[in-house]
Amino acid sequence: MRDTIRVIYEDQELLVCHKAAGMATEGARAGRLDLISGARNYLARKNTEDGKGRQRNLPPYVATVNRLDQAVEGVIVLAKTKKAASDLAKQIKEKTIAKYYYALCMGHFPDKKGRLSNHVIRREDTGLAMVIDGSEKDTFKDGVVTLFSGEKVRLIGGDVKKAELEYEVISENDNASLLRVHLLTGRFHQIRVQLSHIGHPILGDSKYGTDESTRHSKELGIENVCLAAYKYGIRHPGTRKNVEFEIIPDNPAIRDMLP
Repeated sequence: MRDTIRVIYEDQELLVCHKAAGMATEGARAGRLDLISGARNYLARKNTEDGKGRQRNLPPYVATVNRLDQAVEGVIVLAKTKKAASDLAKQIKEKTIAKYYYALCMGHFPDKKGRLSNHVIRREDTGLAMVIDGSEKDTFKDGVVTLFSGEKVRLIGGDVKKAELEYEVISENDNASLLRVHLLTGRFHQIRVQLSHIGHPILGDSKYGTDESTRHSKELGIENVCLAAYKYGIRHPGTRKNVEFEIIPDNPAIRDMLP
């Protein structure tokens, strides 16, 4: 099987890739390539071509630093050593990593800059994220949230989590706005559910979209979620210098609206 990953940076500690929309970070179904498998194929072949080989045919070490939803394209940073993986995991825990996205949303924003701060859950019945408010959070008990309607929702992971992001509108057309999003926390489907919650679902998003956004996406021929992790900043685990890795998204709807 031939790998189809795109490497945008590599050194002794890191392998940074541009993950395509539709490719799983790992755990892809049988017959489909995921990014981790592609990275191992790439490194194994490179070691063979360099004449280095792998002792006792062990696969190359590759560890994920960040993950993206299968539907979302963007920068993925992989650690090539256990030391690098440990260092980057510490940075994630300390919240010093910088994560930036482009999101093409339905409608116009009255405030061109803003901050969203919500409590989110992941429903056990649908597997999807959901925004709740503070008073609903207060009814959380034993892995269950009771909504104002009286509905009891059991949670995956059994917890209510704070979700925060900052956004800036960088371009608009008649029916949509392109946002630059600075992700401050890393919750499941966070950007998608928070923007949908305020009435601006991401175009191409069948999970959190509305009838209107779905119809508009079809009119524009949009097939993928218009969300791209375009920039990722870390402290390099080897040099200790701050570095950023950035891409121009493949998604044509996003590219057409970039300033």
